[in-house]
Amino acid sequence: MACEGISLRIIASFILGVVATLTLMVFHQTSNFDGDKSLEKLSFSNETVSTVSGFVSAVEEGCRRPRDIIMTSVNWACAKPDSLLDIFLQSFWTGEKIDHFLNHLLIVAFDPQAFERCKLVHHYCYQLKVDVDFTAPQEFLSKGYIELVWGKIELQRYILEEGYNVLFTDVDILWFRNPFKIITVYADMATSCDKYWGDPDAIYNWANTGFYYVKSSNKTIQMMRYWLDARNRFPPHHEQNIFNQIKPDLVDALGLNIQFVDQKYFGSFCEFSSDLNKICTMHANCCVNGLDAKIHDMRNLMEYWKNYTALPKEEKNKGWFTWTKPGHCKIPDN
Repeated sequence: MACEGISLRIIASFILGVVATLTLMVFHQTSNFDGDKSLEKLSFSNETVSTVSGFVSAVEEGCRRPRDIIMTSVNWACAKPDSLLDIFLQSFWTGEKIDHFLNHLLIVAFDPQAFERCKLVHHYCYQLKVDVDFTAPQEFLSKGYIELVWGKIELQRYILEEGYNVLFTDVDILWFRNPFKIITVYADMATSCDKYWGDPDAIYNWANTGFYYVKSSNKTIQMMRYWLDARNRFPPHHEQNIFNQIKPDLVDALGLNIQFVDQKYFGSFCEFSSDLNKICTMHANCCVNGLDAKIHDMRNLMEYWKNYTALPKEEKNKGWFTWTKPGHCKIPDN
């Protein structure tokens, strides 16, 4: 889910602040991937460096997974009170021992209002200062939406090159349990699915790139480059459709190990999972009738979750407690 649009040029300026600080303040090392990143052509503010430095210090010194960064992005439509950001953050506190992941979370704000609101509710917020108003939601597959999702891939490529692993999560995702427990050691990339056909290694599973994890390696950096280059081959599609088209190439040419995660663990409104004993995350996607309907149904699921977690362990293990499918969101027919 994307709430805003932004140009790749602006995102690139932000990327340099992140990457330069990671390099200078933490590792003092360079990427072992061969290639000209042209970072010297970009610039960043002292404010960005200071903020990112604080974030990196917390990740390095106080976190259980010091090389993992969790990322999401918001605009005012998502960040205003009682909107998606509040629900997203609340899920870390009501989930099962996952609140420490908030120390890994980097929130990118795309307008001043979102940035100010973010600072009230989270420690690590970053503003991209632009002259265009991106406060309103961007419709799925709009020009702004397309620019945003490709900017997300550009950003992650640079972070991977600096040796960090990246877990990207859309802000319309509820977190309930530790998703890292589901990701296998062998996987270079683990992704949620819109369609899962029973085999986590099967290339014909249909990935959903609203929630995925990528380990930093030469292989995955090359994957990101290939993915970005593929944009010109498949215009004007967004990054998820193109990833699903090129994933056989990524496996064959790069030897990429992709883990497609069962929807009983990484659930979605598209393919609803009702097993609360296994669910780790729930993506409020496929909601075609607006933000208000999505917020309503996400809050409703949170109430179900709270009732579930209040049950004695023996009652949970019986598996009788479940939640109902989203009632306000209109889910398109498959």
